[in-house]
Amino acid sequence: MRVIIVTGKGGVGKTSIAAATALRTSKSGLKTLVMSTDSAHSLSDSFDFVLGAEPTPITDNLHGQEVDTRIELLKQWGNIKKFVSSTLQARGVESVVAEEISVFPGMEELFSLLLVKKYYNDGNYDVVILDCAPTSSTIRLLSFPEVCKWYLHKIFPIQRHLAKFARPIAGKIYDVNIPDDGVFSDIQNLIMSLDGIKEILTDSSITTVRLVINLEKMVIREAQRAFTYMNMFGYMVDSVFINRIFPPEIGDGYMEKWKDIQKKYSKQAEEAFSPLRIFRANLMDNEVLGVQQLERFGDHIFGEENPADVFCREKPIKINKENGKFVLQWHIPGVNKEEVDMWIKGDNLILKTPKYMRNMLLPSALAGKEIGGAKFHKDYLDITFS
Repeated sequence: MRVIIVTGKGGVGKTSIAAATALRTSKSGLKTLVMSTDSAHSLSDSFDFVLGAEPTPITDNLHGQEVDTRIELLKQWGNIKKFVSSTLQARGVESVVAEEISVFPGMEELFSLLLVKKYYNDGNYDVVILDCAPTSSTIRLLSFPEVCKWYLHKIFPIQRHLAKFARPIAGKIYDVNIPDDGVFSDIQNLIMSLDGIKEILTDSSITTVRLVINLEKMVIREAQRAFTYMNMFGYMVDSVFINRIFPPEIGDGYMEKWKDIQKKYSKQAEEAFSPLRIFRANLMDNEVLGVQQLERFGDHIFGEENPADVFCREKPIKINKENGKFVLQWHIPGVNKEEVDMWIKGDNLILKTPKYMRNMLLPSALAGKEIGGAKFHKDYLDITFS
């Protein structure tokens, strides 16, 4: 099974890209599921077709799904929801409001991961496409398996042990609800269910991430940050989609200024995301809504390309820790050390060669540190931060 994760800053057109990709893969004969993981679902609006909490047929070989956290929570882990809801009501929160806010932040991402694992094991689909919430939520989604594994082994046993002794007296003295064994069992089962999902998501032959951007400074910087973090967590980003480019036929004076701005940021995007495959999508002359318009949009983006292909297999950035220092490995084939000039400006690492300039937004662990040394190892430039 192929898994494609589509993400980017809010409002850049992720859902349209995800929906158009799904239609293209389904038309090529691949049984496809496109799934929205955003609590503010817009996939139904994009297809102009009502989708449910279960996979819903849209066209031949294509199903759509909008993950409903409440249904998923009640289906398998009702003890957790019941405990949170009853605790809130005991604190004076109205029952309807308590039901509404008893779903923790991040639950959409968590259940989406569990569904990906289920569909992978069932083998019912050739392609699963995730239309993700804005970038920060996607990073949280991809970090879930590691965080939950750490919590299960380090913190969970302590909490369960303390709760066992505190339960008899806490309710009487402090008027506090302590979760019972059923709640702890549900939490443990919930986290254990994530076992194996990390291997699926970090296998670049199965899963790749695709970034959607507009040609605006803040959008590109957020995508750069996401690109770096994806590499840190071991996830393969194989392409970038530049959406809503003003076409040449838009020619009045007001729009010429915007076209100049887009031209400037287009060059920056190429420098920031090289050697990833870059797809370009013009601002369409109509709303991209409904199957017909989405098919037209997909043809415009992909041409003869197969969206199910992996467009880049080489991780351009790796970050390791050696002897207490961070080492950033940057893939820049065909360049000698003598040809490289680099410096840090703010939280940006800038690398200049005779042919191009590259700009990387550093993660918080490296921002503010100085370059302690650099050396070439095969086609990677190893940069040590002191």
